[in-house]
Amino acid sequence: MSKRTEREIVLLYMSALTAAVISPFVLIRFLSGDIVMAIADAIIVILMSIFFLYVYKTHKVALASLLMSLLLIAIIIAFITVHGLSIIYWYYPLVLAIFYLNHQRTAIILCVVSTVTITLLLYPTTNFAEVSVIFVSMLLTSIFSFVIFRSYKGVQAKLKLLATTDPLTSTGNRRALDSELNKAILSQERQKKTMCLILLDLDNFKKINDTYGHLIGDDILVTLTKLLVNNIRMLDTLYRYGGEEFIIAPLYVDLKTAAIIAEDMRAVVEEHVFTDDISMTLSLGVAQFNDKETPSQWIARADAALYIAKDSGRNKVYLAE
Repeated sequence: MSKRTEREIVLLYMSALTAAVISPFVLIRFLSGDIVMAIADAIIVILMSIFFLYVYKTHKVALASLLMSLLLIAIIIAFITVHGLSIIYWYYPLVLAIFYLNHQRTAIILCVVSTVTITLLLYPTTNFAEVSVIFVSMLLTSIFSFVIFRSYKGVQAKLKLLATTDPLTSTGNRRALDSELNKAILSQERQKKTMCLILLDLDNFKKINDTYGHLIGDDILVTLTKLLVNNIRMLDTLYRYGGEEFIIAPLYVDLKTAAIIAEDMRAVVEEHVFTDDISMTLSLGVAQFNDKETPSQWIARADAALYIAKDSGRNKVYLAE
C-alpha cells in the first residue's frame, strides 16, 4: 500500500469492506427465503470485488471512483424501490462518500440527479409533507457536503503546495521529487517508456557564498531557475535536490536526446551574466532509467556521472553507464 495514493487506498478499503459486510447477508437472505435480495446482495459483492481488483491492478482511480459512486447510488435507489422509506437513511453517508471520491462538479451532478430520482420514487407512496422534508434534508446534506469538501480540498491543496515546493526557487522539493519518481517508475513498469534524469550542479558555488554573501548566492539560484524554465521549458519537472543541485526528471526521452537537453542547459548558463557580473557554469550528470531500479539508485548513477564531470574539469555533461 505504500506506493498507492490516498484515493486508491480509500477505494480499496471501501470496496473490500462493502463486499465483506454484505457477503453474510447473501446466505442469511437465501436461508430466509428472500431469493431476490440474496441475488441482489451477491451481485453487489461480485461488483465490489471487481472494483477492488481493477483499482489494485491498474491504479486508475478516477473512473473507478465514478463507477463506484454510480453503483452505490443505484443500490440505494433499488433498495428504496423494494423496501421503501426505511432505506433513506443510508443515502446521507453516501453523499459524503460521493463528494470525497469525485470532483466537485461530478459530485454535484450525481447528488442532484439521485436526490430528484429518490424524491420522485417516494412521492407516490409517501405524503407530501414527509417527501418535502426528505427532499430538503437530502438537498441540505449535499450543500453542506459541498461546502465542507470545497474548504477541505482548498486547504489540502495549499498544504500540499507548501509541503512540496522549495520556498526559495519555487521549484519542487525533494518530497515532490520522490513522489514524482515513484509515480514515473510505477507507470514505466506498465507502459515501458524510456525516461532519463538530469542532475545538475553549479560549479564553485561555495566560493560565491563566501565571497559575495548568501543573498547574492540566493539570487543566483533564483536566476538559474528562471533560466532553466524560460529556455528549457521544464517547470513541471525541475526540482531542487539540495543546495545548488537540481534534478530534471522524468524526461521521457532516450539518453542521447537527454544529453542534448543537458548540453543546451550548460551552454545557456555559461553564456549568462548573473548579478554583479558573475559568471557561472554547470556540471551535469545524465542517467537513463534501468528496469527494477529504485529512485535512489537512479539518482545515484546520475550523481556518479556528475562527479566525473566535475573531476574532469567542470562545465561538462557526462552520461552514466
